[in-house]
Amino acid sequence: MTSLDFSGREQLYYQLYDRLFQKIINGTYTIGECIPSESELMKTYQVSRATARRSMEMLANDGFVKKQRGLGTVVISTHPKHSPQRVAKYSRKKSLEDVIAKKKVIEFKVVEAPAEVSEALKLKPDTEVICLNRVRYGDKEPYYLEINYFEKEYVPAMLNRNFSEESLRVFLDKTYNIQWSYASQKIYSITAAGTIADLLKVEAGTPLLHIKRISYDVKDIPREYVDSYYLADKYFLEIELTI
Repeated sequence: MTSLDFSGREQLYYQLYDRLFQKIINGTYTIGECIPSESELMKTYQVSRATARRSMEMLANDGFVKKQRGLGTVVISTHPKHSPQRVAKYSRKKSLEDVIAKKKVIEFKVVEAPAEVSEALKLKPDTEVICLNRVRYGDKEPYYLEINYFEKEYVPAMLNRNFSEESLRVFLDKTYNIQWSYASQKIYSITAAGTIADLLKVEAGTPLLHIKRISYDVKDIPREYVDSYYLADKYFLEIELTI
């Protein structure tokens, strides 16, 4: 499987890193063998050069590969020199690729940054931010609710797009060439209530995973704040540790 998930749920460079990581540890790419070049990765996975480069840098930082003049990027180890960067991920109990996926925009507007958002993005309290509120469906059944916040001044062209059809992550990648570095997130176990329960079409009290994520660029500047609500019976958290 070569396709990546362009829904924005998981950073593209992490997904690509994970694909390459798996191929190194399962022997698809052996020690001394070159992995695909940035151009080849761009063509195969339909990603930008910045995304391909970031994924390869992560592999190099983890001690799996090294650039060698005249050869390319060569596999030098199948064991990381420290805990690899694929620490945790969210898996669907049923893949959205197995159902008819759809995104519905619930709200898309400019607002004054809520306190939590301004703190996360290190903005002044009265700063205007773009708020994109969407529900992701599979076969007409809600899977999760996601609310994205960006500083308006940073990504003004967002307001002219239709993100019920277009991938937010691909748009940001191609339009602004944002070089993402890492994300920090907090995970809470909550129960559905009010508007959230209504949008996810569940009864009040239904278990949810509430995830708050801040994504940073390569300059260590927080660029995106995401508030997500996942149906707990459709997702689980998988953690991999080096021991």
